[in-house]
Amino acid sequence: MSTGRTSRVTHCLALLLVCAAPAARAAGPWTQAELRRLGRDLGEYVTAHHIQRNPKSPQDGMVCKWYRARDGRWVSDTGRNMLGDGAWFADALCLYYRATREPWALSVLQKYPLPFYERVLTNSDNLFGVSKGICPLWWNDGTAIARAGPAVKGFPKPPRMTSNALALDLAAMLMSAGLLCRDVETATAATCLLRGDRECYDDPTVPLPLGVAVAMLANDEMLQTRCLPLIPWQNYDGPAGALADALCHNRTNSAPAALEEAMLNYRMHTLAQPLQPLGANFAKNFIATVYSSLRLADLWHDNDPRQPGLTPFDDAALTVGEKLAFYRSDKPALPLGTRHGPMLLCGAAIALQLMEAFPAAWEGWYRQLHAADARVSEKFADLPALAKSGPVEMAWTTSSLLIRARGPLKLLLASATPGDDASATVSLDAAGRATAASGHRAALRIITTRQADGRVELEIPFTMAKSQKRWLNAVEDSRWIAKLDGGAPFGLLFLSRSETVRARLALELSDGLRYWQKLFNDKGCVPATIATGKLPATAGDELSDAAGYAFLIAAIGEYSVWLNGERDWELALKVQAKP
Repeated sequence: MSTGRTSRVTHCLALLLVCAAPAARAAGPWTQAELRRLGRDLGEYVTAHHIQRNPKSPQDGMVCKWYRARDGRWVSDTGRNMLGDGAWFADALCLYYRATREPWALSVLQKYPLPFYERVLTNSDNLFGVSKGICPLWWNDGTAIARAGPAVKGFPKPPRMTSNALALDLAAMLMSAGLLCRDVETATAATCLLRGDRECYDDPTVPLPLGVAVAMLANDEMLQTRCLPLIPWQNYDGPAGALADALCHNRTNSAPAALEEAMLNYRMHTLAQPLQPLGANFAKNFIATVYSSLRLADLWHDNDPRQPGLTPFDDAALTVGEKLAFYRSDKPALPLGTRHGPMLLCGAAIALQLMEAFPAAWEGWYRQLHAADARVSEKFADLPALAKSGPVEMAWTTSSLLIRARGPLKLLLASATPGDDASATVSLDAAGRATAASGHRAALRIITTRQADGRVELEIPFTMAKSQKRWLNAVEDSRWIAKLDGGAPFGLLFLSRSETVRARLALELSDGLRYWQKLFNDKGCVPATIATGKLPATAGDELSDAAGYAFLIAAIGEYSVWLNGERDWELALKVQAKP
């Protein structure tokens, strides 16, 4: 690790002691040797325990989703997507190898999961009696058992034997493998996946990433012309991603899906680089989506600080509207899953690389189009207009709007989005008594604290906070309209400072990987679920989960890239495996 990079990481972690929510502190900075040792330990565990080895079987090289150490059995669930984990593992090996050039990662990739999926997609007509390009949701020969005990054998019967979710997992893996290996088999498998019989799917729609994968891997100029302009995030015009849209406009979305879509968009942009360079607009969208996912995970933990690297987004099936579907305090016995926490770590490492490659991207939209608006950040700053009682300061946190002022004061707040009627009126009298009411005259929860200088600090939880009534939410680049004491209206734009975002992402990544390192060492595996606190263990706690390893290995690879001062998307075009 270079001295300059060490200094930046140390500064990031020190800054978070002041500006971040309380979190368990971890050991010292990671070294490349430590990261590589952990990555290899995780990869070797999957190779030793999750992969079928039988050269005479078409399932040779298949990565089994769950392994149970107490009896050495693979465990399956015919109601789930059981073959997506192997695709994530193969993808992680690609990312890890191009980050580290460690031969073991390439050897495992080329010996087991990659040829397995190429075999399935190019021979599914012979294996399952359907068209080429079909990978079933599950497939077992009796070596795996169901959670309830009996052996599992066979595969889903057509129609509806696969899903778009699995197809997207496979597309992401083929994109990474195609860049690394550059072989005909990978391009052929991608072409088969695109052209597979849609009667076998849960959704007749063909996802765009399949077209992008074939366009680039098979050098299909017609598909390049049709698909590449459709890749999301060529432009930026406001709050980024599905989470922002849900929170600000009450359009229900899935928190896990938003992060997965961001990671898939990254794969498409990386693959399309020769014809469509990755730029600042993509960088802003990606960073904002990852950072919003991180803050949303913090918000969900409403009754205790969240452990970095651990999120509720697996078994919680968390949905977002103007509020979360439920909060940690609602289901304290809910075990936490092990897939999206590591995925968030991988996203954080890529976001850090993007922040350094495109340093103006985070604040570009604000500075170019909305610099006249008062910026609201995590640090208190004066509003541009004076109240009758003097200056008014404003800041924000993940869950609340913060105001410091003297009374009397009347502050009107409204969304700047056309057609959005969300608003509120905040009043503070000369004695320091405060009230807040929504535009529909519902009394809002407000917390007041008198300052030593006589001012009053007001904290008004956003709509997304569990116990608040409906008024307004704020995410990065949200725009509101404000009016002080009946004066002229002015704009507010919510945007965290780039140094805070960078530091928060760095802390999540460093401490999150420390958490998983300790868990892996203590338990001997990466479990499917985690019982937190004093909660009893569940059945998932004893299942080793292939997806958890995959995203941790990917996160380690991306973290190594960042620590080296490199950029993964550039390495993707440079690092190629020998035939």
